[in-house]
Amino acid sequence: MLFNKSIILSLLVLPGAVFGEGAAGSEINKEVEKPPAGLSWEEWHMDHEHQLKEYTPETFFALHDVKKQGFWDRDDVLAMYGLNRNEVVGAGDGMGKHDESEAVDKDVAKNVVNFLMRLVDVDDDNRIMKEEFIEFAKRGNKLPDLGVGVGHHSDFELEYELHHWNKFHKDTDPDVKNVHKEDIEHELLHHEHEIEHEETIQRGAQRATVITDDELEARIDLTKIPNKFKNGMY
Repeated sequence: MLFNKSIILSLLVLPGAVFGEGAAGSEINKEVEKPPAGLSWEEWHMDHEHQLKEYTPETFFALHDVKKQGFWDRDDVLAMYGLNRNEVVGAGDGMGKHDESEAVDKDVAKNVVNFLMRLVDVDDDNRIMKEEFIEFAKRGNKLPDLGVGVGHHSDFELEYELHHWNKFHKDTDPDVKNVHKEDIEHELLHHEHEIEHEETIQRGAQRATVITDDELEARIDLTKIPNKFKNGMY
């Protein structure tokens, strides 16, 4: 890639500082996916997420100009790198194990946006215009791997449909008579995630419903109680 010297230095310095690993026991998601040998992150993303091994810069830009504005803003960059969410479930593609490392680090998301803007946004207006990206691509550049994975655009349920269901079941096996290991893995992930969220809701409900007698009486609106039920108590 034909980055100038300042950009090369940024690439060498930033990933360690911007995308450093969390402390032991952190609940921040730490991606371990890397592009296959010989592929840039951009090519990996297009192959894995859009099933396109060949594409033009114009196609890449249009696919990620979500609001069709003619430029990428912060939201577009976050969506492109799969950071437009609060959590990553499993591997993010509907597969993987359900663990505690699900929260998306907001500082990492912010730094990814800042880095891409520095890389491609020539006039520093916090927008990557189509012309700026096309010029960036014409110089032989590809968007880099920033250590946050392949860039899944959807939640883990939709990603499963995109990457497995549509390919193996949608048209030829809608009743899932042929069960693959991916189907079992996804179902396990789905149920573990569902159970965790149900427990979280229940814990919150229990905390919310434990009130004292005084608090309960304070909530009673006496004017709404018919006289026949008061029995001289109020």
